[in-house]
Amino acid sequence: MTDLTRRTILGSGLLAGVGVLSACGGSPTSECLQGEHQLDGGPAFTFPFIAGERPRWERQVSLRGLAVSPDGRRIAAQEPWDRKSLGESETAGTTVWDTATCEILARFNDGMTNGVAWHPHDELLAAATYAGLHISRLDGKVLWTLRGHRAPTRWRSFDIKDLAFHPDGHQLTSLSTDGTVRLWSLGGDACTPSPVLRVRSGRPSSLAYTEDGSQIAVAVDGAGAQLWDPSSGERAETFDDCGREAVGIALDGQGRFVLGIGEEGRLQVVGQDGTCSAGTSTRITVPEFIATAPDGRIAVSGGRTEGLELWDADLTESSFIDLPEFIPEIGAPGELGRTAWGPDGTLYAVARWWGVIAWDGSEWRPFELP
Repeated sequence: MTDLTRRTILGSGLLAGVGVLSACGGSPTSECLQGEHQLDGGPAFTFPFIAGERPRWERQVSLRGLAVSPDGRRIAAQEPWDRKSLGESETAGTTVWDTATCEILARFNDGMTNGVAWHPHDELLAAATYAGLHISRLDGKVLWTLRGHRAPTRWRSFDIKDLAFHPDGHQLTSLSTDGTVRLWSLGGDACTPSPVLRVRSGRPSSLAYTEDGSQIAVAVDGAGAQLWDPSSGERAETFDDCGREAVGIALDGQGRFVLGIGEEGRLQVVGQDGTCSAGTSTRITVPEFIATAPDGRIAVSGGRTEGLELWDADLTESSFIDLPEFIPEIGAPGELGRTAWGPDGTLYAVARWWGVIAWDGSEWRPFELP
């Protein structure tokens, strides 16, 4: 057991903190609760007289959650509620696979289906549902429950769209469409809420730490991209020259950011001086998922596209990779969601009906389905 895991288990109970700004001018409260506590497990968002989407029998995974362990030996993704609600599965939530054998190692019935992040140094997973998060060990033991994001209501939809650990592992960041990016400090014998970054306009959609962890870049659909100080919670810079419909963001391996511009299907590179490139067109209709390989290659996916675009490090040449052939009993491959690179350069992805798949450079390799 690592030091952080051991200290966390011995940690104190409830620690609450206040953020920077709230929608009404006050201070929204974030909470770190030791152990497992109740969270909103599913969307309550419905319009009157309009029926919600019907559950699906077919096996599937969430398009938003995917994370590779630092050593590349395991991968985590999430199983939605559909099949459990229909009695076809005993679990809904986080699933962990062995990347060598493609076999399932563990299934957690944690209800976490909105994103997952692997701790960079400890055997811990952060996983999100619509309004809260768990930090868990790989045996499913919940160490901390994090609350504070707004839950969906009958009239408005909110959900956590992205998670990221600080490079040193002592901070976790969660981004929600409620307009906040919440920071959580991990270390010593406690989990402590940190500043709340309040995005005043647009919908935050994606985030990424700089390599040294000194800043957080946030893509805000409707307001462009912004840099924030994760220590003070203050906004450091706004990339005014970039497209306002920023839906995806990632570091490119050269200290720059790659932005996915949704309305125009375009990629833009933001230099260290804050200047934006003219942009490069992409075949991905809504480039919300951007992942950078150890050698600088960039994978782009999203927008219900049935495949991904793979770019070289300079965004000068690309190739489009289709999903595997149609699944006979379903009739279509379904869209492809988030991608993630292993340390050896293997590209992993989640696809609606295929589940977790890996690209070896010539063909897709499917993983065992939950």
